[in-house]
Amino acid sequence: ISASIFRSWSCQAYTISPPNEPLEQVSYMRQDASVECGTDDHESITDVAVGFIVLWPVGSLVLFTSLLAACYKPLQAKSPNALTRATAFLHREYEKTWYWWEAVELARKLVLTGFVLLIPEKNAFLRLMVA
Repeated sequence: ISASIFRSWSCQAYTISPPNEPLEQVSYMRQDASVECGTDDHESITDVAVGFIVLWPVGSLVLFTSLLAACYKPLQAKSPNALTRATAFLHREYEKTWYWWEAVELARKLVLTGFVLLIPEKNAFLRLMVA
């Protein structure tokens, strides 16, 4: 889902050459080639995508981090409660001192599959370095 949201900024550039005119470059969305990038239509799509980014990928990270923070004392005291049992899918694979690592992994995945797509393709080396 997150990668689909971030694809709103993924555009493919094309060079066109009308007769007797200089070369011109236009970009269209990869997901919908009828939408030219940089136009009002594309702007409205990316505005909605920003809302979905806040809601889903970032919201999930904040929710998971908050739940893990609330589990800190019971996990360190080794006295599980209802919350630690309900959120075991977030921390059971890790040692107690590393219980928060799932939030780090989620942030890493968001950067690799999402935020890297916000870097323009012409900066491919920067994309590689961030990834």
